[in-house]
Amino acid sequence: MEYRFRIPTIIGIMVPLEAKSAKARDPRDAAATDGPRRADARRNRERVLEAAEAVFGESGLKAPIEDVARRAGVGVGTVCRNFPTKQALVEAVVGSMYETLLHEAEQALADPDPAHAFERFVVGLPDFQARHRALADQMASENMLASAASPREKLLRAVSELVARAQAAGAIRADIGPGDVSMLFSGVAHATAIVDDLQPVMRERYVRIILDGLRARDATALPGRPLDFAQLRRMRQKHAK
Repeated sequence: MEYRFRIPTIIGIMVPLEAKSAKARDPRDAAATDGPRRADARRNRERVLEAAEAVFGESGLKAPIEDVARRAGVGVGTVCRNFPTKQALVEAVVGSMYETLLHEAEQALADPDPAHAFERFVVGLPDFQARHRALADQMASENMLASAASPREKLLRAVSELVARAQAAGAIRADIGPGDVSMLFSGVAHATAIVDDLQPVMRERYVRIILDGLRARDATALPGRPLDFAQLRRMRQKHAK
């Protein structure tokens, strides 16, 4: 009698508990409640990134988080939930910009003509930097660490390859390095930022002057040695200390 009493009692207790637990784990229930929340969170994150790119592009990386939140139409708390620190937000925005520039460099590398590939990339570089001042600031300060697989490191390798291919083809002088090229064209973006409506014309003017100066024919001997990106990084890090 004791045996028959306990079995139905145990079964009677366990079945409702298991049913309740299974109901709690039903993915359809989770989707019904969490799905809209996750979608809203994704939209908010995208809005914050778009707003940050616009704000940083207009005001540089020193722009406050409050300006980003205002542009995105969200509270500061929403920005901080997606990006716990301003540095995290800056890295996300600048990383996205590097990916865009990397795509342009890779498209140039696909050009079978090394001279045209190099010119194609560098002609658009100051314009891109001017449109994305945050990236120009970042390229000037170089204060973020990056893994070898990051878009920034991939971009540096792509630019180095563009320079090496153009040099091997005799299109540009052999006594420069990719770091020299980066310094020259970053300077164009910064120097022409003060001329307002004349920026496109002035950028094109100085890009052409630089390209003529980079040609291998009748080149004047340069002091110093070619500058690569590793040397450029060390110089900037030393200056930042």
